[in-house]
Amino acid sequence: MPISAPQYGDLTPFKEAIAFFRQKIKVPTAEYRDIRGLIHSKAFTVAGVTNMEMLTEFYKAVDKAIADGETITAFRKRFDKIVADHGWSYNGKRGWRSEVIYQNNKNTARAAGRWQQQERLKGRRPYLLYTTAGDSRVRPDHNRWSYILLPLDHPFWDTHYPPNGYGCRCKVVSLNKRDIERMGLKVTDPSTLSEQLKTFDTTDAVTGEVLQKYPGIDLGWDYNPGKAWLGADISAGKAIAKLDGELQKIAIPQFNEAVAKANGFLSKQVAAIAAQSATQTSSAANKAFTLGHMSADALGKLRIKNKAAETSTVVITSQVIVELLLNAVATGKQIQLLLGDVIVVLERGSQFNSVVAIRNL
Repeated sequence: MPISAPQYGDLTPFKEAIAFFRQKIKVPTAEYRDIRGLIHSKAFTVAGVTNMEMLTEFYKAVDKAIADGETITAFRKRFDKIVADHGWSYNGKRGWRSEVIYQNNKNTARAAGRWQQQERLKGRRPYLLYTTAGDSRVRPDHNRWSYILLPLDHPFWDTHYPPNGYGCRCKVVSLNKRDIERMGLKVTDPSTLSEQLKTFDTTDAVTGEVLQKYPGIDLGWDYNPGKAWLGADISAGKAIAKLDGELQKIAIPQFNEAVAKANGFLSKQVAAIAAQSATQTSSAANKAFTLGHMSADALGKLRIKNKAAETSTVVITSQVIVELLLNAVATGKQIQLLLGDVIVVLERGSQFNSVVAIRNL
């Protein structure tokens, strides 16, 4: 039976937003300070939920809200059942707490989905315009950003892509030159944004930790939810290194599984770097790619030796990849990669090349 075309009023699933949320890793946390900022692009948390079964139920409830367009009223019924089933005693009132979980996850997933769409269309619509809800509830700083118009690749969007805080309703729309002319707009002079892109120090009233903050952006919201960059992995590594040992044992395997699933991206990048190296074409700036995260045991041993790691993330740079490729020596089924005083021995395979030995010269 043929599927009828969507009719006015039908729910159209926001595929990019759904995919963004479903790639998140469930990380139990004792409080909201455990996980802050860019790591939220990869981690799903509910502050104060350390029980993995309970966190998974919250994850499913939020997923349904994003995928099915579930209302806050329907979500609150799920919230109440999860709380009752697990006897959870949470901070704040029920209405506020349930809305924070619902809105924060839904809004960031939508923002990530919009970014992916805008990235795909940047050849035809290369500019982004900051817009607000246009009412009295808009924050003064966000009002000042209204109608900022910049190329999609401008660093302003790395930190100021909305939502820029709890309850932020701002949005970004993509435009082309004809749109700009029709609307009578002008591209913003980047020199006027220097103060907006300058951070200042603020002190956490509870921990005494000194944190950096952008004017007008809530702490931990100074990131672009949908932008795929190493920053999310760096943030994850730093957050993991600070977690309790038992929580690390839960989080690290999940992060490494996610890295393994994304290995096709790394393979394509290595192939591109190899091609550039072989043809001696100029390559882009040196990039770094995540290989994985150190185990909880390794982090624990470093801590015992008073050499605690600040991050669990292990990366390889494009410069190192080029050096390895340039210094490769093939011997039968094996390839020896020379890097400084170290030899990495690979065994060639049809699907991947396995590291079989690493030794000093």
